[in-house]
Amino acid sequence: SVIVESCCADKLRQALKNHGAYLMNCEEAGKLANLLLRPNGSINPAVVGKSAQKLAEMAGFTVPASTTALVAKEHEAGPTRPYSREKLCPVLACFEAENEDAVLEKVCEVLAVEGSGHTFSIHAQDQAVIEKFALRVPVSRFLVNTPAALGGIGATTNLFPALTLGCGALGGSSSSNNIGPIDLINIRRVAWGVRDMPAKTGQTKTAVIQNDALIEQLTAQIMERLSKM
Repeated sequence: SVIVESCCADKLRQALKNHGAYLMNCEEAGKLANLLLRPNGSINPAVVGKSAQKLAEMAGFTVPASTTALVAKEHEAGPTRPYSREKLCPVLACFEAENEDAVLEKVCEVLAVEGSGHTFSIHAQDQAVIEKFALRVPVSRFLVNTPAALGGIGATTNLFPALTLGCGALGGSSSSNNIGPIDLINIRRVAWGVRDMPAKTGQTKTAVIQNDALIEQLTAQIMERLSKM
């Protein structure tokens, strides 16, 4: 998905066209949307890896032979919104948001559908904006001014080169790494004892100080942070 601030939207659309993208009208987008998911809500394997021209043909409309991607204007994200889902083909959702705060909220909304813990790329020059997004966006790979697909696998960044990208606890996996050989090798470790534990000389006394107000305050802060993820 592409999410753009309104002040940049016209420039973005022109840049997409310059790179061969075809901006679908509502009718065309509706036809293609019917192909992207199966009735049970899972991705339709028939669209995976197909070219933009083939996808348009399957949906019942034509595009120029030079078309590199199909772009649909979208407003909402969710399990029943195909363009906000993973598509595994050259199809993009394009969201427009009023300001940077609205962009940030939409980013988190889209990722919450099925992208938590994966990858996000921001194109911005204001370091304060970049830091603001980096602290909020729930991903394992936060890329700055580089293509998401290439940057995420390490081609245009210093991330470990890999085509398997862990999503960490946020995405329900055990690692947030770019998965490499060491992550996939099971190592048997033989360990010798090198020290003895000190003998227990007496009963340890532990003082428990309970501050109900402080506990409630910390709980509220934690729940607020979780609600924004």
